[in-house]
Amino acid sequence: MKYLLGFFLITLCTINAQNIRINEVVSSNSVYIDEDGDTPDWLELHNNSNQEVSLTNWTLSDDPEDPNKWTFPNIVLYPDDYLLLWASSKNRSSVSYSRTLINQGDSFKYLLPNSEPNTNWTSLDYDDTTWDSGASGFGYNDGDDATVIPYGTLSVYLRKKFTLNTIDDINSLILDIDYDDAFVAYINGVEIARANISGVPPPYNSNTFQDHEAQIYNGGNPDRFVIADYASILNVGENILSIQAHNVSSSSSDFTIIPFLSAIFSTPNSSGIQPPGLLNLTVNNLHTNFKISSDSETLSLYDSSGQVVDQLTAENLPPNTSVGLSKTSGNLVSYLDTTPGYENSNNEFLGAVQNEVVFSEEGGLKDNAVSLTLSGNVNGEVIRYEIGGEAPSNTSPIYSTPIQVASNTSVRAQLFLDDYLPSPVFTESYVIGSNHEIDVVLLTTDPDDFFDENNGIYVYGPNG
Repeated sequence: MKYLLGFFLITLCTINAQNIRINEVVSSNSVYIDEDGDTPDWLELHNNSNQEVSLTNWTLSDDPEDPNKWTFPNIVLYPDDYLLLWASSKNRSSVSYSRTLINQGDSFKYLLPNSEPNTNWTSLDYDDTTWDSGASGFGYNDGDDATVIPYGTLSVYLRKKFTLNTIDDINSLILDIDYDDAFVAYINGVEIARANISGVPPPYNSNTFQDHEAQIYNGGNPDRFVIADYASILNVGENILSIQAHNVSSSSSDFTIIPFLSAIFSTPNSSGIQPPGLLNLTVNNLHTNFKISSDSETLSLYDSSGQVVDQLTAENLPPNTSVGLSKTSGNLVSYLDTTPGYENSNNEFLGAVQNEVVFSEEGGLKDNAVSLTLSGNVNGEVIRYEIGGEAPSNTSPIYSTPIQVASNTSVRAQLFLDDYLPSPVFTESYVIGSNHEIDVVLLTTDPDDFFDENNGIYVYGPNG
């Protein structure tokens, strides 16, 4: 059957004998991250029956001429369960298991140096018995410092041992770290990550390049570093994570270092603990060997006998939106609120506006003021616009009369229609009465990207 929703076509083909459905699809994702820190396309399956279904030797494809393009591993989808699949082209068809080896709150050995420590301090066999012991995190004045260190501390050195019962089954090793203001991290004496500081190694009293605000205390997530060449660094058995953390200056108002070390295994593993929620490390990390086109893509699901179980075609989905099955009607709808691995949102849209806003004048260098008209809206659509760089919203002014552009500015416009996702944002920028002998590039961004108290790059922000 086919549904014409808004201005893009979605095709749904279901074999009623099966209960596994393609429940949600995103063809352009920049919100959700996989275990490597990437943001691939994704899709989701749902078992809407009251019986478990084995997906062993089922296949998934984006090419009708190649139904066996990607094969499921030996996996069972339980009643009313959801299965997230990353459409990344990484081709990982085995279930992986995330374990956190070093967690917030773990006990570390630590040193507040007043001179350079022994050059061997990052090695596993270094004797740290004279160092103090304390729980992570370390710092002052952020409210999440389990071990409070003196105000004005320039650096703290940390050591924490961890044990691995295997390294052959590790697919990925990840350091998540919340820091204010800089750090260098080592495993078994080998540098694995650093940020905001120079020197190999940095002197104990080094300052940092600039301020870097911690995130966890303010409800955010730590920064992620995927460790390369981990197999050549790790030992079966005991290992050591060592970190030197640095403050921007001795007059800094705060200092934070909270490390997490996690491994992604290809088989169940008892090392460490289940990852804490703030790390967003999913248990299941299946990756297809194809990506989903943002223009048009038909996804087909086949059972182990090669019969089509479900098909879904989505065209021209806006970034970070999805198409999927309505929880109430079962029809295909669009979502602004995407839910990978969980039931779909109640906030449903009938489709997305695909028309474009047409500007009567192209942007660029203009000799005189411009009387700008906007068009392209049909069938009840309205054009909303903003002047000066901010993206339109559903409360922005509705275009009705020509816009007079008499000074340098940007005009951004978007099509809106009730019960539909808005169109992409269309932008033109104008420079009035200014001549240049060389080419000019005009870049437009939301003013909040520069001046917002939390996200702007030109303001210090809270506790700056």
